[in-house]
Amino acid sequence: MLNNGLCGYASSPEVDSGSSSERHYDQRNEARYQAVHNPAVRSTRITVPKRRQSPPPLLPKASPSYHGTSPQGRSVVVSNESGSLPPLPPKASSSNHETRPRQRNVVIFGESGSGKSSVINAITQTQLAETSSDATGCTFSYQCYPVEISGQRYVLFDTAGLNEGSTGAVPAAKAEKELKRLLRGLMSPGSDGIGLLVYCVRSTRARQALIRNYDLFYSVICRKKVPIVVVVTGLENETDMRGWWYANAKEFKSRGMYFQDHACVTTLHKHAGISDVFTRRIAESREIVRNLVVNNCSEWAVDNTWFKQSFADAQYVMRHNWNSERSSPSTLIICGSSLKEEEDLVRFGGETYRVCPVSPPESTSSAGGGHEGDLLIYYAHADTLSVARQTFREFYTAYRGNMVPVVVVVKGLNDRKSARQWVERHIMHHGAGLLFSTFSPAGDLGDNSLRRQAEQDLQDLIKQSCLIRGVVKGGGVLKRFARFKLLGWL
Repeated sequence: MLNNGLCGYASSPEVDSGSSSERHYDQRNEARYQAVHNPAVRSTRITVPKRRQSPPPLLPKASPSYHGTSPQGRSVVVSNESGSLPPLPPKASSSNHETRPRQRNVVIFGESGSGKSSVINAITQTQLAETSSDATGCTFSYQCYPVEISGQRYVLFDTAGLNEGSTGAVPAAKAEKELKRLLRGLMSPGSDGIGLLVYCVRSTRARQALIRNYDLFYSVICRKKVPIVVVVTGLENETDMRGWWYANAKEFKSRGMYFQDHACVTTLHKHAGISDVFTRRIAESREIVRNLVVNNCSEWAVDNTWFKQSFADAQYVMRHNWNSERSSPSTLIICGSSLKEEEDLVRFGGETYRVCPVSPPESTSSAGGGHEGDLLIYYAHADTLSVARQTFREFYTAYRGNMVPVVVVVKGLNDRKSARQWVERHIMHHGAGLLFSTFSPAGDLGDNSLRRQAEQDLQDLIKQSCLIRGVVKGGGVLKRFARFKLLGWL
């Protein structure tokens, strides 16, 4: 077992126990597959990418916008052309350096038996993490595994989620103690903060705990400031592992779960006597999950303010058996729009929001007007570069943009790709983590369809990027609803 000194804490032995259960499970899977599908196996041709002798370094793709285009050369298939599939969250931010000397923390979480340890072993290409189909880890307990990929150092946090293990509920005091250890481990001084969330799920599972763990790690702990990707395991018996996503992506959207990227893989272990079909799928899966980490990792700086806020919110979730539903309208703080500075309750997409238009702060020391936002929306004019950058920094600082998701709407552009590139070039800064972006077409365009598209994109983006918190915020609830049209913002 690897020592966890890199994270500054001792290892938690209760996270993983045993090493033979998953291997026996893999052998049974193979035998069942051969018995049922042997003729098909002989006739099925599986395309495997040719392996280069000296592969070029894989570098994180800098792309902090809301879009659905896969980076060139990615091994993971992303489906976003059909309107039935969920809109993808934005790409991660990255520094301009090809590699950084500081490590990037990657949090890998999911229920027991979801294949977390096997995914870690696939990323590290060694048997570092012990595997078991019925691990009994305490909620938030973790183990750390360092790995270097293409010159960049990562630390993988194998983390237990809610309802982990077979022994039932975990005592709240013990879970809260482990939560503090986890948060402090993610604040290690030698790291760039939190870079990526990797959610491991088995293909056959669809439970309420799936949603709770998603919201707990993505919204409550990481504040939707880092990318989240999903690794679907247990697909070795599928005729087309990658094709599984096309048939099931809508299930994630219907449960309110959106991912920046995905991988559909097998976590079987290679052993003597395994068929060539499974051998190829194992090799392909290892390459896919490694690319998934490299292509999506970001840099989000965390501090003591984050520690206190995230711990308090997660503590509330555990003590009140939170069901991932909003207990009060989410607050949208909007800067640079054409709205009057009057608070209103508005409703769209089945959700109610509290809209708070604000003027650009006069300086970075502005107090933020006492508002506590669940989403910041900043409107920038594409042709006012220096003003937009300075005003954004002041708005970001005044309204705690380091703790709240941020959407940048670029006026005067006509597509998401252009907006993403503009934000990358003129707004993004180191440590900001994830920035969502979209566009607002020029006002003199006669094409209303483009404006309607921009309105729908913004509406979808608000729904998926807004924080979900069970804690009721102060300030009272307004008694009136506004007639709401997003076109008024654009």
